[in-house]
Amino acid sequence: MKSLQYLLNIESKGIKLGLERTHDLMNVCGNPHLGLRSIQVAGTNGKGSVCSMIANILITAGYKTGLFTSPHLISINERIRINGKPILNSEIDEFINENKLHIENTNSTFFEAITALGFWYFKKNKVDIAILETGLGGRLDSVTVCEPIATVLTPISLDHVEILGPTIADIALEKAGIIKKDVPCIVSKQDEAALDVIKKKCKQMNAPISFVKNITKNNNISVNIPGQIQRENADLAIEAIKQIKDFKISNSHILNGLKNVKWYGRNQHIQKKPLIIFDVGHNANGIKSFLDYFESLKVKGDSTIIIVLQSRKNISSITPFIQKIFNQIICSQTISKHSMSSKDLSRCFSDKKKLKIIDNVELAIQYSLKRLSENDALAIVGSHYLGAAINNIFNISFEKY
Repeated sequence: MKSLQYLLNIESKGIKLGLERTHDLMNVCGNPHLGLRSIQVAGTNGKGSVCSMIANILITAGYKTGLFTSPHLISINERIRINGKPILNSEIDEFINENKLHIENTNSTFFEAITALGFWYFKKNKVDIAILETGLGGRLDSVTVCEPIATVLTPISLDHVEILGPTIADIALEKAGIIKKDVPCIVSKQDEAALDVIKKKCKQMNAPISFVKNITKNNNISVNIPGQIQRENADLAIEAIKQIKDFKISNSHILNGLKNVKWYGRNQHIQKKPLIIFDVGHNANGIKSFLDYFESLKVKGDSTIIIVLQSRKNISSITPFIQKIFNQIICSQTISKHSMSSKDLSRCFSDKKKLKIIDNVELAIQYSLKRLSENDALAIVGSHYLGAAINNIFNISFEKY
């Protein structure tokens, strides 16, 4: 637990983009990223889902597979998995005991230290391949020190504009920074401005480019994460699998890997009657995808949404949809220092008759639960930081795979 607390304490350093500290830390940790076969995934939305799908297909095919994702819902351990099982505290202790001075001497951030821990753990346990989710951007993100056998780009949209730039082209330039020389790049459906940037980068790096095909649309493929957007994520995962060499993966492995994949907080049904759904769509595009899925459920009773956002997020483009779909909108917040205040969030909504502010998200959930009838629905949406409240109230673990 001391090691976990140590990592959480250095989180206060915040985000520092750039690869110099990561290279320095990797070097003193024995360069565990070198020679590690990996697939790196970047984009704005869907990164975690695509990573989990690719990983589960590989696991189903019998390969020892590492999975590095961020952020976590409850525990740091969730970020680093081998064959679905989160890293043990004892392994984190070992890494911190060996490298605490290195972390401090290199002035590494929380994410840089976690990235080094992931590489170290995968190398130590001799995984066949590691699937790596890029944290923020790509060009200057710690994960980008990897030596991938393929890179994957999910849809790119406006998010983190204060860091990555004000336009989709700016953001695409940062995300496309993961593209490596002569390494295949698999690309999802993209905004035209993003696609232009990606194509130019691939040409510059002599990276073969593949575009996602609608594989699941006309095939009897079941994806264990509901929603149309997850079928599109599955198409991207399948195309990525088809592009990597030296791995024996059959159609049966793909079918079973997608059929059994688990990824929490993505259109996650917590309860059926009344319906309770949890989704970590953390920006306008992510929440819009959730709204499309929610509408497809055709709820017969009243619908309530509890929404929590991180500061600096802008969902003004989709608030009319939220107000149209839901009978009640509850703005709340978590204890995280990154959380937008519920009062600030409430200003996004014009229909004050539907609006309620409850600052404590657990109280917001309990308030809503008391008022649900059998045919009603409750959506709890907007941030990974909701994980603790979901766990406390519904006693749900996000570590089981």
